[in-house]
Amino acid sequence: MLTSILRSNTIAAFVLSFLLGGIMLLVPCLLWHNGSSGVDLLYAHWAFAWLQTSQGFAPYLCLLVVSAVAILSRLHLREAKQVFGNRNLGMVVLVSLVMTQPQAVFARPDVLVASLVVLAMFLVLLSTYKRDPVLSEVFHVGLLLGVAGLFVGQSVFLILPIAFSLLVLRTGNVREWIVLGLGLVMTAVFVMMYAIWQEAPLLAFMRVIQSAWSGSVGSERLNAGHVALIPVTLLGLSVLMGSLTGGTVTERNMMLTNGAWIVGTILVLLLLGVGWQNGIVLMAYPLSILISLAIEKTSRWWLADLLLATVIAAPFVSNLWRL
Repeated sequence: MLTSILRSNTIAAFVLSFLLGGIMLLVPCLLWHNGSSGVDLLYAHWAFAWLQTSQGFAPYLCLLVVSAVAILSRLHLREAKQVFGNRNLGMVVLVSLVMTQPQAVFARPDVLVASLVVLAMFLVLLSTYKRDPVLSEVFHVGLLLGVAGLFVGQSVFLILPIAFSLLVLRTGNVREWIVLGLGLVMTAVFVMMYAIWQEAPLLAFMRVIQSAWSGSVGSERLNAGHVALIPVTLLGLSVLMGSLTGGTVTERNMMLTNGAWIVGTILVLLLLGVGWQNGIVLMAYPLSILISLAIEKTSRWWLADLLLATVIAAPFVSNLWRL
């Protein structure tokens, strides 16, 4: 019944989705406490050193960024509306996935901001499907990728799933590849502006690059909250495989892009050591799409409600387990 309410196009479903998301955001924030490693990273990062004079604002900044990610995730543009399922359900699942990693969330605002930029980047990329011309959109994809790299340097290697997605969604126009590279290179302009503003171009440039490539920080231990999400994640991956083998052409292309995002993030984790909890935050959107579709396609209402209840309970279990 809960799943049916969330899936309905009513004010009650809209309010309930935001209510559930708000509760999952606030409870971890109330239970969370500062960890020294997170504080050290926060003040060492070029974009967040200003928070040293207002330390109490840091968790609220993280909540604001997660809220922005959740709201942006509700945008299903063009053909994505037919493939990516219910927006209310998807947002609730996304918030659950992110807030099940409270240590990673509140210790890594750089990962949160990078995930917000990467989400916007893939939404722009998906909006280019069956459209011409799209040189402006492809340029912004490269630009957003570069901006994400300023917060988490490892995210620039998402160029691999982006390149694959361009092959799937587009016709392989050479100009689009050139424009994508130009957008990525334009990030250097922002770095140089910051370096000149700091009045120490070489030192400021080195600080931006070094702090953006910070390694894994925070707890990496598996807890009951993560275990609770394993079954629904496996169901979501089965939906991905089903879409690739038996879906329409549009569904297959969209899901290939979604799967490429997940595979690309996993490769970044394995090769560059960002940390698996931070990786879940980076790929929370494509995972939330798959999990919400798995819940939607469950034929028995009580099983769908059980799966949804498991997803909603995961962040609370994760936080209480830590205590």
